[in-house]
Amino acid sequence: MNQDPVSQSRRRFLGVLGSAAAMGALAPVSLRAGVIGDSAANAVLTLATSAKGRPIAQQLIGLSFETWQLGGPGFFLSSDPGFFSSSNEALVGLLRRLNPAGVLRIGGITSDFALWSEYRGQLPAIEHSYTVTPAQLAQLAGFLKATGWKLIFGLGLFHTPPAMAAELAAAVQRAVGDQLLAIQIGNEPDGYRRSDGHTSSFDDYMALWRASAEAIRQRVAVPLAGPDTAVRSDWVLKFADQAEGVVALSRHYYRGAAFDPTSTINQLLSGASGFTTEVAAIIRVADARQLPFLLSEVNSYAGGKPGVSDTFASALWGGDFALACAQAGAHGINIHCDMRPVPRTLLDADENALAKLRGDDLKAWLDTISGHYTPIAGHVGLGWYARPLYYGLLLAQQFGGARFVESQLSTEGLNLTAYAADKGERRLVALFNKDLDRDAVVRLEPGRRASRLRLWRLEAASITEMHDVRLAGSEVDGWGNWSPRHEETIPVDDGYGWVRLPRGSAALAFIEA
Repeated sequence: MNQDPVSQSRRRFLGVLGSAAAMGALAPVSLRAGVIGDSAANAVLTLATSAKGRPIAQQLIGLSFETWQLGGPGFFLSSDPGFFSSSNEALVGLLRRLNPAGVLRIGGITSDFALWSEYRGQLPAIEHSYTVTPAQLAQLAGFLKATGWKLIFGLGLFHTPPAMAAELAAAVQRAVGDQLLAIQIGNEPDGYRRSDGHTSSFDDYMALWRASAEAIRQRVAVPLAGPDTAVRSDWVLKFADQAEGVVALSRHYYRGAAFDPTSTINQLLSGASGFTTEVAAIIRVADARQLPFLLSEVNSYAGGKPGVSDTFASALWGGDFALACAQAGAHGINIHCDMRPVPRTLLDADENALAKLRGDDLKAWLDTISGHYTPIAGHVGLGWYARPLYYGLLLAQQFGGARFVESQLSTEGLNLTAYAADKGERRLVALFNKDLDRDAVVRLEPGRRASRLRLWRLEAASITEMHDVRLAGSEVDGWGNWSPRHEETIPVDDGYGWVRLPRGSAALAFIEA
């Protein structure tokens, strides 16, 4: 019997997200003993005996980039191979280290100003536009194969003729083939303004979306997702009810705006319980329709807040936020990356001097040409480095393919969060002490027979540190190379172990029999 192609696409999408391949980053390594004293706890974490919580997608952590980034060499040195290129081996390595089976989202605000070079119809009158070409898509396909990542590709809606959207969707599908996870139509449509100056309603948006979706479906069979809203979760619920044949739901999240004076480290670390409640409400609808929910564009503060988004505080926020959303039911989180176009004149003038930069000096210069909130800073010709946020995401990704374990946490007022999951025979626990005034002493009751905890610490010299961040005592190098260098062994006696967690730090514990 012939199967509904939409149902096939949805099952394929869910199958990809649910894959639980073993991760090399969790391979056993040599232990280094640590001393944990039996002290009075100010926090107690009690775990259930078995994992009955939500499964965590292998593709939990992904990245998001603006469409203009496809432009590659035009913004950089003429000898550069291009940003999304299999020849950009350092960036390939950093993505593979972060997640060997991640999702790359191309879209953002510039997707609504993107033109398809092969379209021969009447072009929209856009003052600032970005042209997507077959060569760029071919290069992107090579990058995806090199990284092993899937693709979510965003098309324009407000300015984009449906016929052009359909042509570009078909071109993307031809170029990347099975690497295509979904096509999205429109970026943050809850912020569109009509010609009369009023903000578009959901009905306005759906009329545009249906026109483009119909044109796409008449031309090519591709999976569609949406609505990719900025803040309107109610639009996500309406979209789930009214959009026919989609394979996933999506929206964005930022803690606030960078220009807001209240956008501080303390606010960032205060948590997002209100938003995770919204996620849980979406998940109830998504589960009923067997649709995954994606946070397709996420970061700390929109635009990036200097001294906040680029500091170690972002590592604690990122790891904690990703696991909180996964626990609420989100299937994937794409952290938005802000890589700025760099004029050739700037690089040509400094090329010789820049070639001599090393260590923190190079990182500081790369900071000047990278957005404040991007987890990977750098340049195709000069190199890359993993920002603090990257380390928090790397910690969270260790949970990919696991299943949450129910837990109870008492904190005596500490700003402390904890997550536990079983991955095969291994039990993982992540602890985030976001309290900047108090150290934590956690009594951890593992819920199963255990003899010891193996601990990786996520730490920096201060909460405002921008460069020297370590996970398990090791730094991720500019090619994505990393392995744990310093592990602590904590004994489990009488059914519990003690974990000391300094203020403004995190840890990942592996519970071992």
